[in-house]
Amino acid sequence: MSKLEEITCPCGEKFEAELWNAINAVEDPELKEALISGEINVVCCPACGEIFYAEHFLLYHDSRNEIIAFVYPSSFQHQATYWAEKMRRDFETAVAELMPEERVDYEPVLLFGLDSLADLLRAEDEEGDEVTILEHVASDLKLKLINLKPSLARPMRMPRVIPCCGGAKSDDMREEIMDGLRKLLKHNTNLEAYRKLLDSIERNKNWKLDKKLLKK
Repeated sequence: MSKLEEITCPCGEKFEAELWNAINAVEDPELKEALISGEINVVCCPACGEIFYAEHFLLYHDSRNEIIAFVYPSSFQHQATYWAEKMRRDFETAVAELMPEERVDYEPVLLFGLDSLADLLRAEDEEGDEVTILEHVASDLKLKLINLKPSLARPMRMPRVIPCCGGAKSDDMREEIMDGLRKLLKHNTNLEAYRKLLDSIERNKNWKLDKKLLKK
């Protein structure tokens, strides 16, 4: 969704331009690509001709990857606590107005500046490429796939799909998951997200797979 907003150029000129204030990545995937490419909310001053990014609040939603991002101007970051509280209030109000079947079961993300959102989306795409490779080779490598909720796996720096070897020998499945990761990385040594996950699990002898992460 976009609308006309008044903008002030660094030269002092005030003018109106159409800015995006809400993007649904599922409905408009091309806008996601434009955002990553730095093409969203870029304006040209009619007086001096300068092209610049017009900082403005943006709500970004991607239901497939469970991302709801409240993106405030980067200049607001020094008041992060205030904006985090505002995000929480606005999110709760919006959810309360939805029908039960429309409500999401994941939490919003607070970001400052579109660059932060673009970085997040690029990282998501890179991880998604690795997940696609895993899904493609899983059958040949005789790996079982464990699907995780993206919104819960993300803050734990875990890919949303992880491999597992054989049946579970213990409740935490630590050994089975490590074996699956090792087999995957032996097949393809370039999967950085999975390599980092394996390193993290190997360092933490008490690591367990939290059942809350599992996608139903």
